[in-house]
Amino acid sequence: MAAKFTRSCDIKFQISGNDAQSLEYNPASGGQKSLIVGPRLLPIPTAAGNTTNVTTAIGLPYLGANLAIYNNSGTAGSVTVGQSAAVTSQAIGVSDANGNVGVACAPNSYTYLSMGANQWIIGSAATLIVYIIEDPTKITMETGPYAQQNAANTQPIS
Repeated sequence: MAAKFTRSCDIKFQISGNDAQSLEYNPASGGQKSLIVGPRLLPIPTAAGNTTNVTTAIGLPYLGANLAIYNNSGTAGSVTVGQSAAVTSQAIGVSDANGNVGVACAPNSYTYLSMGANQWIIGSAATLIVYIIEDPTKITMETGPYAQQNAANTQPIS
């Protein structure tokens, strides 16, 4: 069965009833999501506590997370995201059979990454410090006839 992912906003963060601005606004930072305005960065929660180390595959707590990744090294590194714990670290620009690709993280700088429907991440080195950007919106999976109808009517962008 086809799945559809939609972004929704917690009602307590809405500016008004059906306001599109509520989905664009990040109350934790006080700014629009299209701008990087000092986001609140959180560690990744795990069964053993919190971590920012992704040298082994780590599952994020929800779909649609946005990440800030700091590369604390003088050389480029890479992170690879996927939909299962089987995701493996790929070199920059290299993809695996599942279509997961090694995303470049520039030296001594931040890389911002949207996880979309992926929930697992792994990095090429311990110098990649991964934070979840606090955001009250989440992506939820919709199933059933409506999701199947929309999936059938979706045309690829050319």
